[in-house]
Amino acid sequence: MKICYSIQAFVLIASYFSCHAHESDVSKPFEKMHAHQTFEAHVHAGWESKYSSEGRDALDGKSLWISSLEMGYDHFSGGVWYGRSSNHSYDEWQYSFALTQEVEALEFYAGYTHLVFAMDNESDDEWSAGISYGELPWGVGTALDGVYSLDAEGFFFEWSSGKTYSLGEDLEVSFSGILGWNEGYIPDGHDGVNFFSLRTGGEHVFTENFSLTGHGAYSWGIDRDLSMAGDLQLKDFFHLGLGIEWSF
Repeated sequence: MKICYSIQAFVLIASYFSCHAHESDVSKPFEKMHAHQTFEAHVHAGWESKYSSEGRDALDGKSLWISSLEMGYDHFSGGVWYGRSSNHSYDEWQYSFALTQEVEALEFYAGYTHLVFAMDNESDDEWSAGISYGELPWGVGTALDGVYSLDAEGFFFEWSSGKTYSLGEDLEVSFSGILGWNEGYIPDGHDGVNFFSLRTGGEHVFTENFSLTGHGAYSWGIDRDLSMAGDLQLKDFFHLGLGIEWSF
């Protein structure tokens, strides 16, 4: 199965904590910054116990080492992401670019990603878009994100809602729920609702530029069809991740 762009990678957990609701738990491997005419950049590195993608344990239980660089200026942002499996049998590069716009409590984005699967000598191009709203009652934020794969000629959508709590100046935790559904993005998997996931995470800020992040999530597969190859990895599973972030 082609492993693609919608990965629940912890490298963006810090941006979710900061109430960038469009990042939520869809999650993009790079942060789409709205930097307000200033330049911002982040470097992330870390480890995921499983590669969670479209509700699937995409590497059949193998862990993933990941790193990324994200940069942003005003409405423009871009990044490079790299992931490699623990047994070195899989690697993936992603090169991304996005535009963002904020209108009061709403935020919109549109983006493009070029994916390279070097070991398989394959690549893909994807277009993504999303909208988020951060001022629901009780401080809850919600977001709808979608991605279109030119290779698969299909869409995958995720709707997420969550809330962040500050436990002090240097510690935040978040709780969220994510619902995902397939419309041809996983071409050999069933269309319709695919999974539901509950996630919790935290960020501890050590200095102005350095922080430690982590998360844990449980995903439930929905309407799994074992007669379809794309649904074999759609199952119930838990995964967690740890990482560091440096901003400059």
